[in-house]
Amino acid sequence: MKSLLISDLDGTLLTSKECISGYSLERLNEWIDKGLLFTYATARSFNSAAKACWGLRQIYPVILYNGAVIIEAKSGRMLCNNHFNAGQLAFLKDLFARHDVWPLAYSFCGEKERVSWVEGKESEGVLRYLRRRQGDPRLNPIRVREEVAGDDIFYFNCIGRKEDLDALRKEVDESFDIKCIYEQETYQTDYWCEIMPRTTSKGAAARNVKDMLGADRLVVFGDGANDIDLFAAADACYAVRNADEKLKERATGVIGYCEEDGVVKFIAEHLEEYR
Repeated sequence: MKSLLISDLDGTLLTSKECISGYSLERLNEWIDKGLLFTYATARSFNSAAKACWGLRQIYPVILYNGAVIIEAKSGRMLCNNHFNAGQLAFLKDLFARHDVWPLAYSFCGEKERVSWVEGKESEGVLRYLRRRQGDPRLNPIRVREEVAGDDIFYFNCIGRKEDLDALRKEVDESFDIKCIYEQETYQTDYWCEIMPRTTSKGAAARNVKDMLGADRLVVFGDGANDIDLFAAADACYAVRNADEKLKERATGVIGYCEEDGVVKFIAEHLEEYR
């Protein structure tokens, strides 16, 4: 059977230094060169993921923004964009206005990816996000929300205090066709409310990539709540030892820590099964 292996990045394949260890990088590249189908699914953008995975043979489609976008890694060409429809955008525009929330809007304008925000309306969390990404060609400051009209918007990220986002999150959760991932930012007190169409998921994107590559079996690795639907889509799913306990309960098995090359050492033990 032809197996496709998909790993989450942060907390799973990456170390706390936000990179793949030298040991894991060498092993993965060796196996990929010999035909192993290996790629990743992450909440990161293409630029951010490519930087974190620098040196990895990224020859297969990669899953970004928690499944909203699939990119051909070699060329950067978009293969799939699960963007909002007009009705969903109208609902969200009203929601953001009523709760006085000013999100980052992720979109494609043709083939150009943009991260847009209204200047002067930034929360402290958004300002911190922007400072960390100075020089990023995606950044697109705008004067009014309507300037992104016509873009294929696939993702909104609202960054702020929990008390400022709780009510908005509740309304999104109660909606029929939109969902959010709501988590505290690592190393910060701010919360991220990441909003996307309900049909967006790492699991749906993983099945899509599996079909693209003609694989028979899907094997996945993860650590967080946003990997639950990825696990549900897989034939076998493994949580690293540092994973969320709820994810471990859904796992086929628990493997080593991300800081100790848990994913790659597990693959090494089962390599003949996956090739």
